[in-house]
Amino acid sequence: MHSVTVRLRATEFSAAMTDIGEWLDANRYEPTRYKYDHSKDAVLVTVDFPTEAAAEAFATRFDGIRHSPQPTAPHGSPQPGACAASLPLPATEPRQGLPQH
Repeated sequence: MHSVTVRLRATEFSAAMTDIGEWLDANRYEPTRYKYDHSKDAVLVTVDFPTEAAAEAFATRFDGIRHSPQPTAPHGSPQPGACAASLPLPATEPRQGLPQH
């Protein structure tokens, strides 16, 4: 699997996802998975593609970070200890009244 992560401003998330969907349709790319991680100000969207060419085109168009394919175990699950690079979420202020860890 070839993954790309793009960082979107939370306030622009809906419009950006519309742009992404239109671009995917126009280029006939079919992602195999979407994953979202969000904070107060940003949303990280990771999109998995079956081909390297699709991942590269998506990363170029949306200024994304490509992740190397993870090695897989015989049944298709990631090898223990395998991880992909990630983009940090912006720091947020601690919520009042909640214990800090």
